[in-house]
Amino acid sequence: MKKLKGCLYSASESNTKLPDLGPDLIMSEILPRLPAKCVGRAKKVCKEWLSCISSKEFVMMHCRHMCKGSRQKILSIGQESCFISSTTVDLVDEKTMITLPFHVRPSDVWILSSLNGLLCVCLRNTFEMLIWNPLIRSCINISDSKSYGFFKIYSDAVGLYIDSSNDYRVLHIKRGRFTVDVMAYSRRTSHWKRIPFLQKRHYHTNGYVWSGGGTFCEDGLYFTVFQFWLAGDIVIIRFDVNTETFSEIGFPYVGNGETCQGNLVNMNNKLHVFVSHGFIDMAVDLWRYEGEHWSKVMLFPKISYIPTPVWCSITHVSSEEKCFVMTDWGEVYEIDLNKKTCDLFIPSDWNHAIRTAMYVETIVPASLQ
Repeated sequence: MKKLKGCLYSASESNTKLPDLGPDLIMSEILPRLPAKCVGRAKKVCKEWLSCISSKEFVMMHCRHMCKGSRQKILSIGQESCFISSTTVDLVDEKTMITLPFHVRPSDVWILSSLNGLLCVCLRNTFEMLIWNPLIRSCINISDSKSYGFFKIYSDAVGLYIDSSNDYRVLHIKRGRFTVDVMAYSRRTSHWKRIPFLQKRHYHTNGYVWSGGGTFCEDGLYFTVFQFWLAGDIVIIRFDVNTETFSEIGFPYVGNGETCQGNLVNMNNKLHVFVSHGFIDMAVDLWRYEGEHWSKVMLFPKISYIPTPVWCSITHVSSEEKCFVMTDWGEVYEIDLNKKTCDLFIPSDWNHAIRTAMYVETIVPASLQ
């Protein structure tokens, strides 16, 4: 593989010929497995390669290979800079600086959702929402003159998802005084459309708190909604991306009167939730949702020094059976799911960014226009 990468680079620079591997083998089995940066160089080999690599089919195939856990990275936005770092402990010092395409300070950019190399972000000074692929520097502003695509911090919820036609979409849930308004943006058509929400529910009130970013898993986009008081009710809202309908899912039962919070995560394309409960000595359980029922997968021992769950969220599980907790201040904690001792949570001083997100480098464009 390393030889092929070098060959691709030298071919793009000196117009030398590649080994006779056959075009079908190269396009279907080799190029889709290369990092996005190498694929970008491969576009310079010839017009035929440029056309093939730019096709929707190749972009989807390459994205499937890049989204494996071992290729996940962390994108961090600090006060003055934005960079991508590895989730591998041995490579944490290797950082790639990213130039923001927005005319704002990095600290004024909020990450709302991340999926397949695309980020949905909000500019804090204008509240405009944008879709952005940092690697290929592709960006589009999805706000419009009809007041669609403007994010209200601490009130709205947003999630990126892919529908049955492989169209990337942004679901924007806005809470008004008397109702919940839902809009969906299509990358293919560059337009918003309204989607009906659940009837006779009170999730629009200030007594409920929505998880800011949705979790896309199989054919659903999931949000946690909990009542903003001690031991309040928690429910999971599911948006079916094919039928465009909402439904409610019960939260795993952890005991009466106990303070708890759930962080949803897509693990091997199955919906999981890390349930943190307790206050001073907090315990964490891992649950999996299958067949309309929750089953407990793992119980962690109580640990007193875990960050307060209100300030952090478990956002990713890698293929190496590790997951990461990210606090609102950019601190990253690593959880080793294989360990059975109390030393499960290991502080990882990777960055001190204002905003962080799990990120995978792909060639998926922010816009098709």
